[in-house]
Amino acid sequence: MKFAFKIVSGTMLIILVMFSLSGILFIHNHFQQAFELQMKTNTAEFDLEKYSIETMITELGADSAIDQERLKDQLYTLSAYMGNSRKLYVAVNEQLVWGNLPFAIDSKTIQNGDMITYENMHYVLLCSRVKMNQETITVIGAYDISTLYEVRNQNLTYFYFIEILLLFICAGLISVLAHFLTKPIQSLNEATKAVAGGDLDTVIPITSHDEVGELAASFVVMIEAIKKRQQELEQALKQREDFIANFTHELKTPMTSIIGYTKILRQAKYSTEDKEKALNYIYSETKRLELLSHRLLELMELSANRIELQKIDAYELLQAALQLAEERLMIEVHANVEHAYVLGERELLISCIMNLLENAKKASDNEINISLSGKKTADGYLITISDHGIGMAQSELARIDESFYTVDKARSKKSGGYGLGLSLCTRILKLHDSELHIESEVGKGTDASFLLEIVYEA
Repeated sequence: MKFAFKIVSGTMLIILVMFSLSGILFIHNHFQQAFELQMKTNTAEFDLEKYSIETMITELGADSAIDQERLKDQLYTLSAYMGNSRKLYVAVNEQLVWGNLPFAIDSKTIQNGDMITYENMHYVLLCSRVKMNQETITVIGAYDISTLYEVRNQNLTYFYFIEILLLFICAGLISVLAHFLTKPIQSLNEATKAVAGGDLDTVIPITSHDEVGELAASFVVMIEAIKKRQQELEQALKQREDFIANFTHELKTPMTSIIGYTKILRQAKYSTEDKEKALNYIYSETKRLELLSHRLLELMELSANRIELQKIDAYELLQAALQLAEERLMIEVHANVEHAYVLGERELLISCIMNLLENAKKASDNEINISLSGKKTADGYLITISDHGIGMAQSELARIDESFYTVDKARSKKSGGYGLGLSLCTRILKLHDSELHIESEVGKGTDASFLLEIVYEA
């Protein structure tokens, strides 16, 4: 069922019910008022007739029994005087004396104000019972009120005609209004079908500022969000494909070498020197695979879990990282560190800093000149690792945090790198609601920095 049809039918139903109830109620009230007025008139006439009959009976009866024959003659004369329109019924002790009612009645059961319909005529009965000379006199008058019903029926007929005419007029007006109101909804519906079919470039018309306009605006926002999400998914899919391709390549190269040198070891014709060389290469490649697996596990763990951030001493954190750099990387780092307390996870931050220091070492040529600083700023605690190595071009900076991406493939392979360090740093900092900022210039070096939230300054 169309929305426009629902509007028209619903509105018409409301109009029909309200107009019918109000019209019928008005006609009923008008009929009731006319009926009450007619009853007052009839009651006055009946009282006059009743008084005349009671006077007549008093004169005829006096102290003895009523002469019913003389009473009958006088009632006939009274009826002729009043006209044939007057319908009376007079009984003495429930025995009919005279009557000209067009219908039969049981005088014993008749009550004042009873209604009788006879041959499509409507009568109201007025009744009086009085005791006179030890006898009960019953006087019943029947008054034709058919005119009231005819007027009421005519009013109802006129009302139904006007109601039908009004309904047709209202139906036309409401249909035009419903079309005007539902046209934006229809346009929005067509746009949603196009979007559902994959056309995210569909133009959503916003023609008003009412609820429909707000709905259209919200739909536009939703489409933009879908397009953005689609782009993110496409990018993530491409990164995943690149990751798998690079991983396969990085895995295949050492495995091929290991298999080749294993064949050498299985053959006795090779010298001890060749076999030792083969063993050394197998060991080297195995260590590279071990490093690769560890980095991949770290990435997967960070992708699957959330961490609980705690207040840690930034000075102690950086000092611990410097000590590890000296022990593991065999480098001396120039440090300038301020005291502060930051929000973070200690071991993950140390891992991030170590990866940045390792990258700085790989980027350095013969002379290693690396510095680490930690200082308080208006935005938080800024940690920066700087080197004076080979640097990177702007085109390379856009891809630096991609898994397996390395600026210098030959240098990375020689140094045992796989391009996973910065990916790991990016994910670690994301868990800290931070991000890695890299500034670099070819031949001059690279600055890598990130912010941590200060929770208490020492």
